[in-house]
Amino acid sequence: MPKNNIFWNINKNSKVDEATLIEHTLKYGDFEDIVKLFKKIDKEKIKEIWLKNMAGDNRFLKVSLMIARIFFDMDVESNYFKGLNSGRFEVRVSVK
Repeated sequence: MPKNNIFWNINKNSKVDEATLIEHTLKYGDFEDIVKLFKKIDKEKIKEIWLKNMAGDNRFLKVSLMIARIFFDMDVESNYFKGLNSGRFEVRVSVK
C-alpha cells in the first residue's frame, strides 16, 4: 500500500481507519499509490470518501480533477469542484 511518508502526521504505531487511509492516499500519495488504493478498496467507497472529504476542498482542486477524470470517468472541468461545498470545513453560526 502507500509508502509511510504520506502518513507523516500519523504516529507509525497507530492504526489507520479506512477513511483516513483513502483520504491521505488521494491527497498525498503519488499516482502509483492511488492505483494500488483502487485495486484494494471498492471504487464506490473511495468515491464516497473523496466526495465527502476532499472534492470540495479548493486546496486539492488539481488532484481532484485528475481523480475525477481518470479514476471515476467523470467529464468535468475545475468549475465543477468550485460549486461543491466542503462540509468538512463548513462552520455554521447562529446568532440570536
